[in-house]
Amino acid sequence: MSEKIPNIFHFVFGLKPDFGGKPFSLVHYLSIQSAIAVNQPERVYFHYHYEPAGYWWERIKPQLTLNQVAIPESIFGNALHHFAHKADVIRLEVLLRYGGIYLDLDTICVRPLAPLYGNSSFMIGSQLNHESFSLRLKRSVRSLDLSPVMNGKMGLCNAVLLATPNNPFVKIWYDSYRDFRSKGRDEYWHEHSVLVPRQLAAAHKSLVTIASPYRFHYPIYDEDGLKNLFERTRAFPDAYVHHLWETLSWDRYLQHLTPEGISSVDTTYNLIARRHLSVQRQSQYYPA
Repeated sequence: MSEKIPNIFHFVFGLKPDFGGKPFSLVHYLSIQSAIAVNQPERVYFHYHYEPAGYWWERIKPQLTLNQVAIPESIFGNALHHFAHKADVIRLEVLLRYGGIYLDLDTICVRPLAPLYGNSSFMIGSQLNHESFSLRLKRSVRSLDLSPVMNGKMGLCNAVLLATPNNPFVKIWYDSYRDFRSKGRDEYWHEHSVLVPRQLAAAHKSLVTIASPYRFHYPIYDEDGLKNLFERTRAFPDAYVHHLWETLSWDRYLQHLTPEGISSVDTTYNLIARRHLSVQRQSQYYPA
């Protein structure tokens, strides 16, 4: 493979004037700041339509390359009704153009992603579903065995994506939007973000590396998983990134985060996050 995944990062935000009721907050700052501190990227692109405001935005803004984007209202003649689907399209478009690493803003980086690049040109993480919790006990899934994904026991999650520019798998995925049909939160809500990439990965195995769920998307989004992130201290030795599942964790946890709480209360998330608030305290779970 001649072209490598470049060490540049992408975040997408601000596709609604009210930011979907979730304004740029401490958790978003820490998502970007952890990516910068842990990965030392050459550049961090912030793709937005409506620019955020506030203390945490002004603190991170000088470290970013801002790219104001038009909001896509359709793709291949198919209307995009929900801002989440518009964000799905933008992430594929920026990866096609620049390559690099796309992260949702409800993530936090634990360790550098560069060792995962290897000979891969495209990587996406699998995630455990409610129906596949038994896989937690099957630690052999830490290998990059595709079979659990291909037989439907796992989904693929587009919250963390690594790609070369003009990546062939991303092109195929983007082209699949010719069949896009969701009207919002309906039966096709996750079709092109979860189901289609899984089908494409089965058909184009040589073009994709599927990462274990323990690398990007664990703990899972159930109540026990969220408690393991935000109430308890747990070690997750295979984690490179933690996905924070904002849709389910915002009301209970994320909107209430404060520097004081992160600094004083030991939880899995806080022990990682406090390093990016310049708090001088070592963690036995994620040593510096």
